[in-house]
Amino acid sequence: MDTVALGELLAILAIGLITPGPNALTCFAHSGMFGPKANIQLIAGMVIGFVAIELSVGLLVDAVSDSATAMTVLHWIGMTFLAGMVVAMVRFDPASIKVEDNIDGMLGLKVGIGMQFVNGKEWAFVIILMSQFIEPMGGGLMGIFTIIAITLTMCLGAMILWTVAGGRLNHLFTQDSASKRIFQVCGFLLGLLWVAFFLQGPATV
Repeated sequence: MDTVALGELLAILAIGLITPGPNALTCFAHSGMFGPKANIQLIAGMVIGFVAIELSVGLLVDAVSDSATAMTVLHWIGMTFLAGMVVAMVRFDPASIKVEDNIDGMLGLKVGIGMQFVNGKEWAFVIILMSQFIEPMGGGLMGIFTIIAITLTMCLGAMILWTVAGGRLNHLFTQDSASKRIFQVCGFLLGLLWVAFFLQGPATV
């Protein structure tokens, strides 16, 4: 395993996890309304969906890794998703969202799974991470499962923290006048990550 690449992977995941995306905000809001225990099935569903997407993308990337063209296409698909997330986050106004109008009762396992397949931020990170780090993490199935293990551990920990925070700090994203600036800062951080991926370019064959 390339220790430098491992450090880069951990740094990228850290940035991704501190910038609130659909999973984080759903855990935060759902916990704020129904309590942390209500998120157990929701997070379990997120884990199942997340592993399914990472494994599928990892196998696809590994299968086409000998094609520079395919790797370039996958890289720019991920970059496009990530750019869209940057724009959406910078422009997003939390005050415009009424949680009670969008969550009808407790969200469970099926919702957690389904959310992963429409989560643009997640697709962006998974495609880019798999295309950049499978080989440095050991290559083939070893590289894929190593990335899944690392990302799943960090993401699960983050969802638990967002759940705990939601039970205590829900007002920061729904009432506080600074909430919009929080998202702008998060969008800026994601933008810096996009620039870093742009400068690095697609994974080389």
